[in-house]
Amino acid sequence: MQKKFLCAAAAAVGLLWGSLGFSYGEMTVAVMAGDLEVSAEAAVVMDADSGRLLYAQNPDKRLANASTTKIMTALLTLEQPDQDRYFTVDSDAIQVEGTTMGLQPGDSVTLHQLAAGMLLPSGNDAANAAAVEIAGSEGAFVRLMNQRAAELGLENTQYRNPSGLDAEGHYSSARDLATLAAHALENEDFADIVSKQEIRMAFGNPPYNRSLYTTNKLLERYPYAIGVKTGYTDDAGLCLVTAAEKDGVRLIAVIMKSKSTHYTDTKALFDYGFELAAANGISGA
Repeated sequence: MQKKFLCAAAAAVGLLWGSLGFSYGEMTVAVMAGDLEVSAEAAVVMDADSGRLLYAQNPDKRLANASTTKIMTALLTLEQPDQDRYFTVDSDAIQVEGTTMGLQPGDSVTLHQLAAGMLLPSGNDAANAAAVEIAGSEGAFVRLMNQRAAELGLENTQYRNPSGLDAEGHYSSARDLATLAAHALENEDFADIVSKQEIRMAFGNPPYNRSLYTTNKLLERYPYAIGVKTGYTDDAGLCLVTAAEKDGVRLIAVIMKSKSTHYTDTKALFDYGFELAAANGISGA
């Protein structure tokens, strides 16, 4: 049975410059790279259920991935036992540059709170504090991160720290980030945290109530967005890994090394992906 593909209009004006293909059972879905322009150096849209790409631009290129690293750090943190046990943060671990959740020496916090602190305000202090509490040192925790990456088949990912600060040999790819995000969203605690624009919690010395706010503005700018994580460093540029759901279809969009249009590009990727899924009868599992 023949299927009509999107991209006909683009083909008519000669914009197509490459295509990929994959199958849903007997259905072959065309992925045309030229009818959607993305300013980022690498980008993908992935169907979360199947892991297949609906759009790809340099999907396997190894690039600095900034705080999208914290998807892995938070997932490993949320898989630990005793999520709500308070402990005192390691004073050296929280001495970091960049964004923080506001930890101070002597603060009491839980692992669940640290996961929220790294996923919403992108706290480098939260990532390092969790790493030391879980594995005894940042280096030992990084070994756990790389082990999980290997288990997930992330062939173009390597970690050097828990936070995503620029470091030689620290990188990922758009395809790997989409695969990791789809896997992380299967964790209910992870999915709940990244869906929130604000979380109230009590931590400190002694703990007191405060709010953490997400850096992911797509949650308020795109009606189907459900998370996941932003990132920025000088080397990585603007990075964004986001999930969205519409009509039973869950898509993961990844933008890496964008100049300034990562939210606009991500919305365009989702619109494209959902239109392609609808045109080809793709529905959620």
